[in-house]
Amino acid sequence: MTYPVEAVLNELLLALSDRSNAVLIAPPGAGKTTLVAPALLKQPWRKGQILLLSPRRIAARMAAERIADMTGHRLGGAVGYATRMDSKQSTQRRYWS
Repeated sequence: MTYPVEAVLNELLLALSDRSNAVLIAPPGAGKTTLVAPALLKQPWRKGQILLLSPRRIAARMAAERIADMTGHRLGGAVGYATRMDSKQSTQRRYWS
């Protein structure tokens, strides 16, 4: 499956290598959550954690599960999530929703 964000992902990463902020605007289902966070994790200039914010608990949990599955990580290890009434995280986490 190809996501629309793939067409601009390299441009986004290049922009972020020069500055700390960028705005990515794309419709739902374009791959913003599932493709950008793992791509950021692989960058040599990245420091710290990657945090994804979601206004809904189910969306946060599902995004974390999808990223963990796509990257081959165990949910609650390198990829985790924290919501008001639920959490799967560890000190190993590198990105989470």
